[in-house]
Amino acid sequence: AEEMVQVCKKNNVLFAVNYVHRLHPHVIKAKELIKNQTIGKLVSINLSFNLDFPPGNNFRFKKDLSGGGALRDLGTHLIDLLRFFGGEISEINGYMDNIIYNYEVEDYVSAIVKYENGNYGSFNVSYNTKKAFNRIEILGHTGAISIENFIGVKGVPSKLTIQLDGEAKKSFRKRGNKFLFMMRAIQKSFLKNQTPPVTGEDGLINMKLMEELERKCQR
Repeated sequence: AEEMVQVCKKNNVLFAVNYVHRLHPHVIKAKELIKNQTIGKLVSINLSFNLDFPPGNNFRFKKDLSGGGALRDLGTHLIDLLRFFGGEISEINGYMDNIIYNYEVEDYVSAIVKYENGNYGSFNVSYNTKKAFNRIEILGHTGAISIENFIGVKGVPSKLTIQLDGEAKKSFRKRGNKFLFMMRAIQKSFLKNQTPPVTGEDGLINMKLMEELERKCQR
């Protein structure tokens, strides 16, 4: 990954990475609310992404093909979202385990991060939950934001909820094709020779944080 970034930079080639969740309209709105300090000083960001993958003939369960389990497959998306919302991460720690399924790779990961700016975040990902809630929860001093079903159940719109001190709670529902939004954004950046929405450098940083967490969990 580092070599790919260096080669593209040396040859002035635009390098985009498909971390699509940044492009969901509710995620973009939440980022705007954080930036404008609508919820006051940011305190913490908590993310969850849980699926059910029973053992079977799936490349995800073969470590020599996938490299790892829930962390490499799902966790890097949440590391990317933590960085998108809160800035760069200075520390990451956590746990990896096989709670339900005993295949070669982990089926559960829980992690906590500390940001360079002093804030905190956390995430959990799993391959072992049949009826999970996939959600984003952002806490500020004077308000909070939640996004439910941001990684969608088919046919069910995402729900953004904003709760501010002294105001009535507001909720908004919206369907969003993140893959379509990402492809359009990348196409636009290439045609106009502009920086893509998620760069190769972003992917490299996410990968390094993922590998750091793996090393700490294997001690």
